[in-house]
Amino acid sequence: MLLKKRLDGDNSLSNFDRQETVPGAFFEYTYSHLDKFNLVAGIRVDYHNLFGTFVTPRLHVRYAPTKKTIIRLSGGRGQRTANIISENTGLLASSREIVIMGDEESDKPYGLNPEVAWNYGVNFTQHFALDYRDGLISLDFYRTDFENQIVVDLDQSPQQAVFYNLIGESYSNSFQAQVDYEVIKRLDVRLAYRWYDVKTNYDGGLKAKPLVAENRAFANLAYETRKYWKFDYTINWQGPKRIPTTHSNPEEFRLATTSPDFYTMNFQVSKSWKKLFEVYVGMENLLDYKQENPILAGDQPFSPYFESSLVWGPIFGRSFYVGLRYKIK
Repeated sequence: MLLKKRLDGDNSLSNFDRQETVPGAFFEYTYSHLDKFNLVAGIRVDYHNLFGTFVTPRLHVRYAPTKKTIIRLSGGRGQRTANIISENTGLLASSREIVIMGDEESDKPYGLNPEVAWNYGVNFTQHFALDYRDGLISLDFYRTDFENQIVVDLDQSPQQAVFYNLIGESYSNSFQAQVDYEVIKRLDVRLAYRWYDVKTNYDGGLKAKPLVAENRAFANLAYETRKYWKFDYTINWQGPKRIPTTHSNPEEFRLATTSPDFYTMNFQVSKSWKKLFEVYVGMENLLDYKQENPILAGDQPFSPYFESSLVWGPIFGRSFYVGLRYKIK
């Protein structure tokens, strides 16, 4: 049997009260060989009064074939109880009906199963020197596979947010590349790129997680003079994001299915005296980029089409700030 609840004035949140008791024991083994090899292996066994016994192993390995090269491996299993309301409070700032599809005869929170996932990954870090200046290259790849996940489905209807146990697959792949280098004396550059592939099997099939950019890039320039002037410039790029469907709304309350990509830039200048007193001035969102129409039916807050949770970009334009810091020894 399914449990369907609506959070409104007639339905108390006390229906979701719960008490959890989780006694457990763990074992951990650590091995080190000089400064080249480190291994940490562990396993934990817990008994949850609502979910029963669960086992969570983990493994971390660090290998340094040279003083400037480090390889890290990690893997493990995790389990958690999802607090679906507090973790999705943004949905409450909309007219969406909260629908929880769980087993009403179950003692499990919300009638839903716990979230269970395996995660594993690798990191490669290489320090280097070029033209007598230090640099660093870092590569990361991590993957998470869900055995169960509480799916937040915003695509069934623009007027509903539906929660249910995962049926099918859900995973995330994350790759990041980063380069740090002092290109000239006192000018540091950091370049980074991130690929984020997050997909879940929704009621309508396997889809990308909404409002998450698959591609992101970042660049930072930081320069400091001998007289303690600091200049810092950052540019961020975010690729397109999937937007939950609003096609059943009237035309004036519909959004595109994908957001455009966009850039944001920030800049700051600071001056310090004897490392005790510092004055800084800066500007954020130099390009003054803003998401158009971030709130659907914003002038009709009690309309069934009111929606403020589908924000994919900046909602504030260019801003200027100034401040000071003083260190007390």
